[in-house]
Order: sequence, then structure tokens, then C-alpha cells
Amino acid sequence: MKKLFFSSLASLLLLACTTTAAKEEGYRVFGSSDVCVEGDTVYLCEMQGFFQMIPLDTTVIKDGKFEFTGSYDGATMRFICPVHESESAGMAMIVLENADIEVLVKKDSVSVVNGGPSTALYEEYEKGVNDAYGEGTNELYGIENDSTKTEEERAEAKAKLEEINNRVAEYKYNFVMSHIPSPISDMLLLQVKSGVSEEQFANILKKMEESGKTYSQYKEYMAEQEAIKATAIGQKYTDLSLNSPEGKPIKESDYVGKNRFVLIDFWASWCGPCIKEMPWVVKAYEAYHSKVIGISLDNDKEAWMKAIEKYNMPWPHMSDLKGWQCEAAKPYNVQAIPANVLIDKDGLIVAKNLREQDLLDTLEKCFAE
Repeated sequence: MKKLFFSSLASLLLLACTTTAAKEEGYRVFGSSDVCVEGDTVYLCEMQGFFQMIPLDTTVIKDGKFEFTGSYDGATMRFICPVHESESAGMAMIVLENADIEVLVKKDSVSVVNGGPSTALYEEYEKGVNDAYGEGTNELYGIENDSTKTEEERAEAKAKLEEINNRVAEYKYNFVMSHIPSPISDMLLLQVKSGVSEEQFANILKKMEESGKTYSQYKEYMAEQEAIKATAIGQKYTDLSLNSPEGKPIKESDYVGKNRFVLIDFWASWCGPCIKEMPWVVKAYEAYHSKVIGISLDNDKEAWMKAIEKYNMPWPHMSDLKGWQCEAAKPYNVQAIPANVLIDKDGLIVAKNLREQDLLDTLEKCFAE
């Protein structure tokens, strides 16, 4: 997938927005521009990593206007990124939900004119968090980490920070709980997870389940938890079938049970860490004659096939060429690559995510038993 990188967030603006009613049928993100010209591209993006923009949809300026349509189960943060003459023409964060959302592109800035109900609620939430932190928090962090301060001063700062963090966590918890069920509570679910207690997070999940109406973040989180349980050490492996580079269906069960151990290796030709790890997988394959099945998260068949040949990977390979949407990724809870799962003759998972020498050492131990 092509990626956009913008070096500056100076143009990132989220202005006060009036609300419009949510639409059951989907969202409409539209706007106008006085800086972009006919045919300029506008991207609807998701942010990943350190300000890395991943385009999810594109449109072009026509008669000074642009529009995106679609649907989303809940609410989520997205970014509108217009490009003029191959340069960023600004960027705006929007709270995407099934509503009309109006955006204005001006010189060196992009702003939200009107948003859906969750836009106003998110602003309320952000203000509440800032108020809960109050003034002087950064100064307290400075004192806590200042080696020139006395132990008493640092301890006092730490105690005050603990009070502040507890106050912030309580606000976040109460805000989410008071808005269940709603798109905004779902959007904030994973944001608040690291700030609230385990008991509070469990209460949030319980209330969402009991509400009778759940959205995408909750559903994805619960599916992930089920996948974690299903792929724990000692669990039975999940049999999958994908195509080889030649288009022939391959099943994991074609090899599991017929070999003492099978290593399921998740990788991609575009993944630098995967390529760095590959010599160790080759060593494992050659040294222990353990069967390896490569499952690629590629979406470019030619790149996939070239990498197999270039990096000397003579074992069976399979992929549906759907990238991160690979049908094999979710059942094995693959959140990052490289990743691997070691399966014994009985089809049980005996190890996961083995790296470099640890891979060889684990196989040596397994074969010695």
C-alpha cells in the first residue's frame, strides 16, 4: 500500500464544530478549497506510527469541491489530507462517523466546519481531560525527573502526579461509562484502556456487552482476545487454506501431523525485519528439517514471488494477497510481522514468535525431547 508522509503537523487543526444528526445510512465527508485546483487529490487517511499517513480513500477536486462517502460502524479518527503539486496543502483530523462532515481547505490550513455528534463529544472529552490535568503538571514531571532536586521535592512531585493521574483516569472512566452505548464511547475504548484500572476497564466492557449495541472497536478488541486465547501455548492450531504462488490451494493440515514439527512463518516481501529474520528461518529449515510454511501478508504477487527466490525460501508458501487483511492473520492474532507459530505432530502450539538464535535453540530442545 502506498504511504504518504507529512513532515509537519503545523496545519493540523480541529476547530469547534457544530453538530449534525448521525446518519444510519453512512457518512458524507465533503468540502471546498480555495488553494487546490481542478484535479488535485484529496486523501482520507488513517494515522499509524509516528505521523505516518495511510490512505484509505481518495478523491479529486472538481469545481473547487471534493467528497467522500462510505459507512463506519461507530466513530474513529481520520485525517483529510489534500495535496497540491505533490505537496501537502494542509491536514485536518476529523471524527469519522455516519454523519455529514464538512471540511474547508484554505491556504496552509484545513479545518472542520461541521461535524457529527461525536465531534462535539470528543471536544468535550478532550477539554475534560485537560481540565483534570490542570496547570503545572509538566512542571511536576520536570521536578520528579530532576536529579538536582532533593529526594523530598521529587517525592512530593511524584505524589502530586499520582493524584493528578488518578483524577484524569477517573474522568476518562466516567465519561466513557456515561456514554455507553455510543460511537464516541467505542472510539475512546482503547484510548482509555492504558489509563484506567483493570477493574474499570472490565466494567466498561461489561456495560458495552450488556447495552445490546456494540461497535467496531469493541468487536475487534473482543475478537482479538478470543484469538489470543485460541493461539495460547498448548492450544490446538487453526487449520487454514490459502493459495500458493502458482494458485494451488494449500492447507496447513497437509503438513501438520505428518511432520514432527511445523513452523508457520508470517512475513512479507516489504517487511524489513522479516527479511532480516529470514536467514535464521533458513538455518532452522536446513538444520532441523522442520517443515516451514510461509504465510505472506503481501498484496503484490510479483514482489512476493521474487522475494521467495531471492532469499532462498524453498518451503511451501501461501497467501491471499490481501496484505494486513490476510485471512490467516486474525485467527493467529498476528499484530506485527515477522511472527511465527511452532506446531507439534499432535497439532498443538508449542511456541510462538521465536527470533534468531532463540528459534534454533527452541528447535534443538524440541527435537532432543
